[in-house]
Amino acid sequence: MRLLMYSKALYSTWIYYSADRILFDAGEGASSILGNKAFAIRRIFLSHGHADHISGLIGLVNIRNNAMGDKEKQLSIYYPKDNYLISEMMKFISRTNRRLDYQLEWVPVEPGDRIELLSGQMPRYVEAFPTVHVHNEVSLGYNVVEVRHRLRPELSGLSQEEIVQKVRTDGRDAVSESYHQKLFSYGGDSVGIKPAYVADTEVLCHDTTFLDESDRKEYKHATLAEAIACARDARVKKELYCVHISSRYKAQLKKLSAASGHYDGLDFKVTLIPPGRIYVVD
Repeated sequence: MRLLMYSKALYSTWIYYSADRILFDAGEGASSILGNKAFAIRRIFLSHGHADHISGLIGLVNIRNNAMGDKEKQLSIYYPKDNYLISEMMKFISRTNRRLDYQLEWVPVEPGDRIELLSGQMPRYVEAFPTVHVHNEVSLGYNVVEVRHRLRPELSGLSQEEIVQKVRTDGRDAVSESYHQKLFSYGGDSVGIKPAYVADTEVLCHDTTFLDESDRKEYKHATLAEAIACARDARVKKELYCVHISSRYKAQLKKLSAASGHYDGLDFKVTLIPPGRIYVVD
């Protein structure tokens, strides 16, 4: 999994998931930092309509139309249905980009909707789930899910030879079952995500605006403790990335970096993404 992440609370947040050429949110400066990678993006999934998550769309749409990259590749933007702020952004981009050389598609999404990414033997899709950010705006999180196959549990005691023979006599479906594995989960600026929505994901990207609960003056965003609790209860398999950290903690950056990953009793790594820095995951 390769990720490029940039998140600075209030200013800009976006995450590029290169495996499927997806941009989650599109905060200010996304296209400037991504450079030529902006032309590789096939889909953008927006969590909500606040400026620090959608203002980068203006430059991204324009650059793909006027620079020297691939100008014919379709771009699909998925957004929470009935989100007023995103609707206004759609109108602005439509008025200021009347002659696009590529197809720009806006797709409203509701919780539970699935968007196919890849077909074949191991299909992948994105599934939307509900989140809570502010009371008067619809917001969504997204899971990247892969359909995999495994040996049926009741056959776990068979030898390799017995399994091969059963495939020959009864077919492959008799020995294997499919399951849906969440590879990556992103919750935008949500308060603590319900663990059931991201259960058993390999990687969780969770809002962590506040490192200290006492700094939160109203029920918005999430704390470090809430992000870790969500990841623990969801049985995250590999890593929790804490994003959208407030700049008020800038003086603690070195301490935060040193603390990443060192939490007793957890089966996953915890990585705190310092605000205003580009973070690359190979």
